[in-house]
Amino acid sequence: MTTAIDELLEQAEAAVKGPIEEETEKDEKDPAKLKQRKPPSDGLCRRCGQNKPINRLMLCYPCWVKTELENSGWREGMPHPDWCRCEGVKEHQRRSDGN
Repeated sequence: MTTAIDELLEQAEAAVKGPIEEETEKDEKDPAKLKQRKPPSDGLCRRCGQNKPINRLMLCYPCWVKTELENSGWREGMPHPDWCRCEGVKEHQRRSDGN
């Protein structure tokens, strides 16, 4: 036997549960619909501070090359190793550059 109070409690519980389920569906966004943001292409380099074209790490190309080389043990003033394939950096002299 259901009373009017029991019916009102059931309606109140249903009303509380309804909006919570809708909010969780709104929070989950479709990745295809998310706005694609382009990383900055020009700006101040984090390392040298010059206004040059930069990558996602906020480093210009010469500073990015130096950072990658330093991760392998290279230090400023040392010649670049043979495996380094950097382009346009003054410190890197390839054997075939003079031919």
